[in-house]
Amino acid sequence: MTITTQQPPTEKPPRRKKRKLWIAIAIVSALVVGTLGFRVYGALSLLAGGERIDIGGRHIFIACSGFGSPTVILEHGLGANGFDWKKVQDTIDDTTRVCYTSRAGMGFSDPAPGDGVRIMQDAVDDLSAVLAAAEVPGPYVLVGHSAGGFVVRLFADQHPGEVVGMVLVDSTHEDQTARLRAEVSPKTWSEVSGFFGSDNSENMDLEASSAQAAAAGDLGDMPLVVLEAGQEEPEAPPPGISQAAADEVNAVLRSLGPELQLDLAELSTNGTHILVRGSGHFIQLDRPDAVIDAINSILGE
Repeated sequence: MTITTQQPPTEKPPRRKKRKLWIAIAIVSALVVGTLGFRVYGALSLLAGGERIDIGGRHIFIACSGFGSPTVILEHGLGANGFDWKKVQDTIDDTTRVCYTSRAGMGFSDPAPGDGVRIMQDAVDDLSAVLAAAEVPGPYVLVGHSAGGFVVRLFADQHPGEVVGMVLVDSTHEDQTARLRAEVSPKTWSEVSGFFGSDNSENMDLEASSAQAAAAGDLGDMPLVVLEAGQEEPEAPPPGISQAAADEVNAVLRSLGPELQLDLAELSTNGTHILVRGSGHFIQLDRPDAVIDAINSILGE
């Protein structure tokens, strides 16, 4: 396993001009979707550079650009959406085909059916369905941010031979929730436990999903890059959680980060761990160059 540290660039990279319309579209969509309905929703998704694909009575948004193989698949973190990847996509599509999706209920994707709790396997099933329906063939290089790391690891485990490389971007580790529960105060855990259960914006049961990830196999000698955020940043708490509880949780997660991220790098005998200086948890937004470099290292660029 290789361990390195990546410093931020000394000069800010030039801003890319192509497909910047998505920023305005995302803002407008939040204002008009609720009042103008399905047709506007679909039209905005097309203007954003993607489409809503029917996967059996509901639609998942996918945006693909570029040409070539393997196809890079970008999976977002909990409560986020695929738009987080635009800075990365706008560079990688100069080299090969790259796609991002938004999970059920996020971005332009329809909510999951019913009001039930979801697990990451549901997200894996949706990803498999939308790639098939949109005719996006493998082989794939999978990139997963935060809890999206569970999705790409499960997908790789269940689609042997279709995945040729992986990048984990400050990914959630399967031991993270249990370690957090053991190390925060009982008062704090009673306050935040619902979020790590399924009381979050995706109704995603993180404890059950952690068990799924733990059961997935390792990656053999698959090329793997694990990016760890190198900047400690204060984070606002989710709704219903006090700042004091959020601060304790964040402090514990920061202390666990190096150990757990190194462990993720050991999923492959060809794993590399990179500490990304100058970035918080959303490395794809703070340091897209680091994510781009990691993907290109797997593509051989």
